[in-house]
Amino acid sequence: NLKTLFLKLPVLETAAASAMRGKSMPAGSTIAPAMYTKMVQKQFKRVETLLKLTGTPTDMLIDVFRVQWVGGSALDLQTVMSLKGIKRTDQASMLEKFGLDPVTALKGATVNVTSATIVSERFQAVQDQASKVNHDFSSMKINFDKFRKNFT
Repeated sequence: NLKTLFLKLPVLETAAASAMRGKSMPAGSTIAPAMYTKMVQKQFKRVETLLKLTGTPTDMLIDVFRVQWVGGSALDLQTVMSLKGIKRTDQASMLEKFGLDPVTALKGATVNVTSATIVSERFQAVQDQASKVNHDFSSMKINFDKFRKNFT
């Protein structure tokens, strides 16, 4: 299968390079590096999950998504729904069922706004609030310094 082929790829590449140089393959190099194996298994697990979710009936998608993709975000669910060919209007209602507020769900589904955009907007709002707090803190520090100078 494809996963096995990917797992053997580094070994096959080493064997091919050795054969081209006319050398025999060194002993013990018939196993792929552990880090590579871990990465291939992780990525194939994601692909398998996507395939399972794509084949899931639409009415069961949210429940199966929560079980199969633990920690999956609304963007991940929207990606699966797009792969399934679900209409944007239906995606909005499903995103609401998933737990997004209606405005965000409709905005994300109809305008194709990703959760990254939504996070960016919220991050900007937090930055604006932090800037205001920072300004207030600076004002307090100046007033405190003035107050302290009156007593010294």
